[in-house]
Amino acid sequence: MELKHIQKGNVCTGKTVRLSILYFFIYCPLGVVCPLIGQYLSSIGFTGTQVGAITSLGTGTAIFAGMFWGQMYANSRHKRWMIGFMCFSAGLLGVAGTKTEVFLIYTLIYCAMYFFQGPIHGLCDSLVLSKDGNFSMIRSFGAVGYAAAVFAAGKYAEATELKNIFYIYAAAYLVVIFMLLREEEPPFHKEKGEKIRASVLLKNRQYLKLLLCAFFVMGTNVANSTYFGYLFREGGGDLSGIGFAFLLMAGSEAPFMMLLPKLVRKFSSETMILFAMVLSAVRFGFYSTGPSSGMLLATFFLQGMVNGVLLVELVKYVDRLVEPKYSGVAIAVYYAIGNSLSVIVCSFLGGVILDAAGVQSVYGFFSLYNVAAVVLYIVTGLYKKKSAV
Repeated sequence: MELKHIQKGNVCTGKTVRLSILYFFIYCPLGVVCPLIGQYLSSIGFTGTQVGAITSLGTGTAIFAGMFWGQMYANSRHKRWMIGFMCFSAGLLGVAGTKTEVFLIYTLIYCAMYFFQGPIHGLCDSLVLSKDGNFSMIRSFGAVGYAAAVFAAGKYAEATELKNIFYIYAAAYLVVIFMLLREEEPPFHKEKGEKIRASVLLKNRQYLKLLLCAFFVMGTNVANSTYFGYLFREGGGDLSGIGFAFLLMAGSEAPFMMLLPKLVRKFSSETMILFAMVLSAVRFGFYSTGPSSGMLLATFFLQGMVNGVLLVELVKYVDRLVEPKYSGVAIAVYYAIGNSLSVIVCSFLGGVILDAAGVQSVYGFFSLYNVAAVVLYIVTGLYKKKSAV
């Protein structure tokens, strides 16, 4: 069995700086499109149902895309070029979508865009983990990039036209391609004639347990972006306050990611994940009580404490549970199932509960959903410190 690559500690090197800048731009496209896609689609005449269908189908496409591109990545000697091709295709399709206002055509373009965009972040995580031990610091710049893009794109779209967000989206990916191709290829572990398949992961029980736990916690933290506005308005806030709250919450993730290496050395990665899961359940339980908009703003840092840990340490945990040659496909499948599928379930059930019982009940559901993750994480023994494969 191959030895897991050796982590290089937390010494900031030139490589760390380059990869941090790369991650800043990798997450800019998400920050540009995700908060504004609903408003853009509404502006070109799509109904709420059509908006929900488009975004859900796009996320659903990412599930299959993760498995497809994860296997391609694991079996490729040209991993940088492959990710670069995916970035180029996603950017091109994003711009192409601005040329039509026909629902069916736009849906097909949006799903195709997500087919290329969806797995990019997981594959980049695998690439970085194989090249640099400072993943927490590097990933924190992704959070900064996302928050900066949310703010900048909102201001730019307000001053010009909403469709221009897709030109910023494409431009950010061009920067990513340029920076990716300046990096060296990550190590290639596959033996001659060997075919790496995602199905092998079904034999890894620890990986499957972690995937299930992630499913019950990651979807709620993404779906929160959809339903938080309802909660904020119900608590007395206005539209401008929602944007400010999102900026604070997304921006709070980076400091906690930077602090993580010290916390992990003291408490272990597994313990920090458990802490973040418990805090996520408590956070949404608090939201279910219907706090005022002022209280929601005052507790913005809870998102940083939860996502700052989970977005980094769950990926690192996945990487530790598999051999290096399976890292790319394992992380891609983790994003597909633990994130994308979970988001679809939470968003759909959240919408049903919103109509039936109100937004406070949505967050009560999110809290219970996270409690299931905590129970599973403890019962399966995942909280115990693990050694790399």
